[in-house]
Amino acid sequence: MDAAVSLRRSILFVPGGHQQRIEKSAAIPADVLVFDLEDAVPSSEKDNAREIVFAALRTIDFGQRQCIVRINDVSTNWFQDDMAALSEIDNCAIMLPKYQAISDIAKLEAVQQGNKKQVFGIIETALGVLKVAELAQKLQTTDALCFGHVDFAADMGLANNDSSHGSVYHARCQVALAAHAYGVSAMDNISLEVRDDEVIQRETVEGLNLGYQGKLCIHPRQVAIANEVYTPTEQQVSKAKSILEQWEEVKAGGEGVFTFENKMVDLPVIHVQQTILARYNAIISRANNND
Repeated sequence: MDAAVSLRRSILFVPGGHQQRIEKSAAIPADVLVFDLEDAVPSSEKDNAREIVFAALRTIDFGQRQCIVRINDVSTNWFQDDMAALSEIDNCAIMLPKYQAISDIAKLEAVQQGNKKQVFGIIETALGVLKVAELAQKLQTTDALCFGHVDFAADMGLANNDSSHGSVYHARCQVALAAHAYGVSAMDNISLEVRDDEVIQRETVEGLNLGYQGKLCIHPRQVAIANEVYTPTEQQVSKAKSILEQWEEVKAGGEGVFTFENKMVDLPVIHVQQTILARYNAIISRANNND
């Protein structure tokens, strides 16, 4: 597991038109930074924001963090210019908003001119949720599928966009399922709460329990919580090591199943423990590289 690209516990949006916020983001301990040219930028400022973002990507050291540019969606007048600017940058991925058609990926590939980048596709419409399995299948294993619950709720005409209830929760589940079914990372929706740590924590844990591997963040305060929730605990790491040590002994004896703390352990359980340790080792590697 490559710590520089696979750790996606916290994915922080940074407004593309704000030079100071972009500069400050280099010191925020988010695993991933998303420089937003879409929702965070009014139409009159799109061109200026694009210049600011791509100048920053050329000149600012963002360390071990993965950088992403959220472009304007394929139906807009800004898509071609966003992609043209991206083609000149090697150190960033693409966040594709309103991902709802198979042709969206084809349009990305057509304008990338061989300089193919990782894609973070956001599912944020009813159509996107209906087609989410097909959309996930079009992504590569290094890509990610994200859920945008606010836009989805608006598309559904819902007054309540709570991601833990109703059709929004159902869609949230579907995005995670589709991502895992086709081997791509699943990134949970943002929390609109930016002050109440208890609410942010609860919403983040909900995403973890649904199978998400990281959370979209809109405020630096949310980053520390997302990092903590998506970091294996000492107890989990210790248990994983013990199970895997016993697994090696069992394999040597020609067995494939054993018990640990009075519970059956077989290959699916082993895979979970290996994932826990891989994530933990990636986090340790990231921390050591930042020292």
